[in-house]
Amino acid sequence: MAHGVRIGIDTGGTFTDVVCRDPGRRFASKVPSTPQDPARAVLVALEAAGGLPLDGRLHHGSTVGTNAVLTRGGARVCLVTTEGFEDVLHVGRGARDDLHALRPGRTEPLVYRADCLGVRERLGAAGETVRALTDREVARVVRAVKRTGAEAVAVCLLHAVREPRHERRLADALRTALGDVSVHASAEVSADGREAERAATAVLDAYVAPKVAAYVGRIAAALPAGALTVMRSDGGRMSADEVQRAPVRTLLSGPAAGVAAAHALALRLGLDPALSFDVGGTSTDVAWMEGGDVEVQGELVVGPHRASVPSLALETVGAGGGSVVTLDAGGALRVGPSSAGADPGPACYGRGGPFTLTDAWLLLGRLPDALLAGDFPLDRAAAEAAGRPLARGAGVSLGALARGAVRLAAATTARALRRASVARGHDPRGAALVAFGGAGPLLAAETAEHLDLGAVVVPVDPGTFAAEGTLVAPLRFDASRAVVRADGATLKRLAGTLTREVQTRLERQGASRVHAAVEVDARYEGQAFEVAVPWGRTWRSGFHERHARRYGFAAPERVVEVVRMRVRGWGLERPPPRVRRHATERARPRHLAASGGLLRSALSPGDRVTGPGRIEEPTGTTWVEEGWTARCVDGGVLVLERDR
Repeated sequence: MAHGVRIGIDTGGTFTDVVCRDPGRRFASKVPSTPQDPARAVLVALEAAGGLPLDGRLHHGSTVGTNAVLTRGGARVCLVTTEGFEDVLHVGRGARDDLHALRPGRTEPLVYRADCLGVRERLGAAGETVRALTDREVARVVRAVKRTGAEAVAVCLLHAVREPRHERRLADALRTALGDVSVHASAEVSADGREAERAATAVLDAYVAPKVAAYVGRIAAALPAGALTVMRSDGGRMSADEVQRAPVRTLLSGPAAGVAAAHALALRLGLDPALSFDVGGTSTDVAWMEGGDVEVQGELVVGPHRASVPSLALETVGAGGGSVVTLDAGGALRVGPSSAGADPGPACYGRGGPFTLTDAWLLLGRLPDALLAGDFPLDRAAAEAAGRPLARGAGVSLGALARGAVRLAAATTARALRRASVARGHDPRGAALVAFGGAGPLLAAETAEHLDLGAVVVPVDPGTFAAEGTLVAPLRFDASRAVVRADGATLKRLAGTLTREVQTRLERQGASRVHAAVEVDARYEGQAFEVAVPWGRTWRSGFHERHARRYGFAAPERVVEVVRMRVRGWGLERPPPRVRRHATERARPRHLAASGGLLRSALSPGDRVTGPGRIEEPTGTTWVEEGWTARCVDGGVLVLERDR
């Protein structure tokens, strides 16, 4: 293998995707995921790519932390907080996730109430000492934490973002006394002044830390020193050492890789606005892209849990190729959110799995008889056997059941598109849909019709496209501080301090060219939540504009206050690759029958394919709906458009 190789690996619920770039070749493949030991599939994928030379780099998008949270399979955590605030997570906020529930429930925190310990100390809102933290109290807390048997500790003291001296002192003492038990100080993880949100963030960080650390450590041990980077939830990458310091920032690592790839493709093709549409085996992830950028929000959401750290503004629904098709108690058809996963997988995998969306596509002729260039045969008879009981229960033919499942999946994913666009103040009509993932190109055209989108864009190797995103994402680091005084001079000094911190941390991770953007979290006086806006001379007008877009109104006459400043930094290890352009395209139409397929490798720029029919390639299949035409453009990208 040539020197300078870069390998990107993205783990999913069904397959682990790998792409490889070096000066002499490009490689893309999929290997089955190993949910019981995710690192094993990563190492198998690395071996399939030919291994990593001493000067190579591995960039990785992981779902280990996400799965630990969703399955409640993380560490036992002890929360140490200011005395009197031990119930902060169990009280939480008064928001109702389901406004129509007659008996609303609540999500149990990730830490037991018995493991929430109070510390006799207190700082005031301005950072002044109200009750000093004594050596005797520190020693008592250390003993109490040891008795809990916790595998990780979260420390969240009142007003620590204004003055962290008590929290830092206590965290250092716990780290010294507990050895291998990881300790997470809230002010080091989040600059959110709200104690409930900051405590939840610190607990989430501690909850996933042992599992993520072991996983990342196992992969890093198999590579040359410093060769591993991991996707962050905000669409950038971070070094393995940074992952150990703040694992909570990787909780949307897998979906972020796909958005990074879609964003790079949208910029290359001049698609504006556009929607990223990543349909995998278990879920569909959607993000809005406009003005050459992807929206980054100040909150990360994983299932019912939230953390005050930056993440891409993603919308997710439980609909994917492995989504199980069922009938509810009233006989209505349902697709997802449960998934057949990698084992046993859909019924057509021949392992006794349930009837899924993949089986429906196979029976409708939208999938070939084998995936992965013929290496992964599909069992049509098994799919039919799994689907017949459902068809009888619904009183329809097997074909009607399959068509209904696909239509329902399209409607479900369209809801995610609406939440990512309309619900955030964007008009999706005419936007391009960048469809990828193993199932994205199969579902994209039908989903696009729900929102009157302009076109569907399918990249080469859509099934491994998210792994491609790990190769184009920059290294990122952000630093933030709570703002006590919001005058211009203070903000300018703080911006300089944070920018220097960001630049130093990124250079340590190997970034050669560092860029930084300063923003502030601002709100109208009296509001409880903020809007992030770029900081500069016109930040106030920018705030009013963003507030109006997000909430439907602006009030320029009201006082605007700044509560937090943040500097987002990014850097590239090398210039992005050049893209070969063609001066002209050949118009050579190709027609498909519904019973046949065409290899994507047979298409050249300018070729057109009219539906209905499928276009096959090793890592994915594109379905061209009736009334649609697929056009091959530069670089082999497919653009699907409705016939007018």
